[in-house]
Amino acid sequence: MSSRTARLSFLCGLLVAGVILAGGRLQAHHAVAGVYDLNKEIVLEGRLKKLNFTNPHASIELEVPDKKIKGKIVEWKLTTASVQTLTREGINKSSMKPGEILKVTVLPAKNGNPAGFIRNLQLGDRSIRLFFGDGTD
Repeated sequence: MSSRTARLSFLCGLLVAGVILAGGRLQAHHAVAGVYDLNKEIVLEGRLKKLNFTNPHASIELEVPDKKIKGKIVEWKLTTASVQTLTREGINKSSMKPGEILKVTVLPAKNGNPAGFIRNLQLGDRSIRLFFGDGTD
């Protein structure tokens, strides 16, 4: 084998390894499709219990009145975009306060638990798109 062929083989091997490793990391980070139903959206309106402004994804706890049982409150655990994405959209730790009414569009959990991934957040008169579902978020 010539040194040129050996170098080319080595570089091709590095390229393949890089693609495999990068793909695995991207899949692990963007495992939204594994947990949430990308083909279904639901709109929730409720009272903010807690905002967790942390990476890799911020999250909120939202108390939503149960539509079936009057007076019952269901606590939803909702994941959203990264802190960087939220900051870029003008959202920070003090943008939402406990007790505030929020309206969100979420991709619900596949297992039926009261959990979801926030696709759209209604904050005051602003509608903020946070997840497009095309791998660019």
